[in-house]
Amino acid sequence: MNNKKQKLELTWIGKDEQPRLEPRILIEDPERSYGHTPNPSQEGNFKSNMLIHGDNLLALKALEQDFAEKIKCIYIDPPFNTGAAFEHYDDGLEHSIWLDLMYRRIKILHGLLRSDGFMTVHLDDSEASYMKVFLDEIFGRANYLNTITISANSPFGFKHTSKSIFKTANFLFLYAKDITKSQIKTLYKAREYDTAYKFILKERTTDYKQWAWVLVAEETAINLGFESANKAKRILGKNDFEKAVAEYAIANCERVFRTASVTGGALQKRRTTIEQSKTNRNKIFTHPNDDMPYFFLNGERILFYDERMQLIDGKKQPGEVLTDMWNDISWEGIATEGDVDFPKGKKPEKLIERIIDLTTMEGDWVLDSFGGSGTTGAVAHKMGRKWIMVELGEHCHTHCLPRLQKVIDGTDQGGISKAVGWQGGGGFKYYYLAPSLLKEDKYGNWIIDERYNPNMLAAAMAKHEGFKYSPDETVYWKQGKSTEKDYIFTTTNFITVEFLDKIHEEMQAEESLLICCKSFSRPCGNRYPNITVRKIPNMLLGRCEFGKEDYSLNIINMPVNPDEPEFVPVGMPANSKSTKSKKGKPRKEASLFEEEAE
Repeated sequence: MNNKKQKLELTWIGKDEQPRLEPRILIEDPERSYGHTPNPSQEGNFKSNMLIHGDNLLALKALEQDFAEKIKCIYIDPPFNTGAAFEHYDDGLEHSIWLDLMYRRIKILHGLLRSDGFMTVHLDDSEASYMKVFLDEIFGRANYLNTITISANSPFGFKHTSKSIFKTANFLFLYAKDITKSQIKTLYKAREYDTAYKFILKERTTDYKQWAWVLVAEETAINLGFESANKAKRILGKNDFEKAVAEYAIANCERVFRTASVTGGALQKRRTTIEQSKTNRNKIFTHPNDDMPYFFLNGERILFYDERMQLIDGKKQPGEVLTDMWNDISWEGIATEGDVDFPKGKKPEKLIERIIDLTTMEGDWVLDSFGGSGTTGAVAHKMGRKWIMVELGEHCHTHCLPRLQKVIDGTDQGGISKAVGWQGGGGFKYYYLAPSLLKEDKYGNWIIDERYNPNMLAAAMAKHEGFKYSPDETVYWKQGKSTEKDYIFTTTNFITVEFLDKIHEEMQAEESLLICCKSFSRPCGNRYPNITVRKIPNMLLGRCEFGKEDYSLNIINMPVNPDEPEFVPVGMPANSKSTKSKKGKPRKEASLFEEEAE
């Protein structure tokens, strides 16, 4: 009998050949960082909001050390793999490649989530079914919460085709990291005035036995200066008058009511009072010694409209509990949100607000590794959440940067700004991925990339060895630590016995030290049991894929703009490899997720 544990899973070519990612360091470009950002604390090397330019798989790997199990909400809106060519992304990819590279990213994203965190994946039906299967595999089916259906576009004006039904649905797959620790909020969406609430009390503060009421429409008409509702409707028109009635009913909701029949246990408990109410028309009754404030009229319970009110978008309005069908968010007019143009890729700020509101509290971390036009960062910032966005495309600079700057300045008053009362403030830091630590020289030997200065090298080695890079202000060899007493020191100098002896004299008995250097005297290798000396780059070889800059999805013959300006990150030599092909010729391959770095 085969006792090997079996499981259901989706398989594809290359699934088991996962890359050995290099843990890169992130380098800040102060010229692109913006606004007021808090200083790093002992909680980690990064405290401020982060905009990261770089391959999103390498960027996620770079975040692991500081943000493992720190993110409360992850929202991603990856390319849908529909086969349609977009301006910023070419979305046509062979099916298994799309699955493979999405799987790699979601595996890392899962590790970044807090135990009580949530992940939302936004897709259409092109790959949704397959995504659901491997999300079940990564998160566990027990942690699946909902598939939310949203209406993403309007059928008005579309060109009719007999090949298929017009497509408008998008899907949000919502998962908890651990359903036993996670709790989503109960949210409400706005709804129209319920005309069943057609009565209004003249005065509710008096004794209920003295209550008098009229039709809401009649009181609205009188309040507008008309003799009756019929006359107001004739003069104002049916639509305008009904709108006025709705506004008046909502504004005076504590006096507006309807009646409804009573059933079940409530009926059995209050049957005597209800029967009495039926026989005494137009009089208000309450049940003696009732544990609930029930009022009865003509055998039915009075329901006040204020019980249906919710605070939605900063104002009190009729609301109903949010379900898994979101058809109340308009996609019309979102092209101007953030003052950036991102055809067919931008999502409404209201949509992202709802996802963040559903899953987070103020101050929580929100992550989007497919930054696109910057909507997630903009919305999270306005909502008082901390955020991280990753984007490799040049629209990181043409879209995300200016959009976020306007949010911080308070000049972005579109989207959700007015609903949340956004006036500006805060800031973010801009980072890019450091180049690969090692590269091959002309003889095929692995050497340290010359673009690494001593501080970059020390930070990179600390990350590779699992240490937090946090140089001590007074002790030079304490560049980072893995525990309170375990340190790392990186240097390009030759380590001698005398140098090692001097460090050992300064160490406390319980302290330990890893020294990473280019070369050292042989006796240093085992001179002290609490000091380990290792040689770089030898100590790193075989651990990961050095020299690889692009893990994005590629497609043959993507068009290229020959006039597109090159982007060279701060600190990189001007002659470094650019994101554009030589002489402006089309590349043989280009990225789906981001612009390709050749």
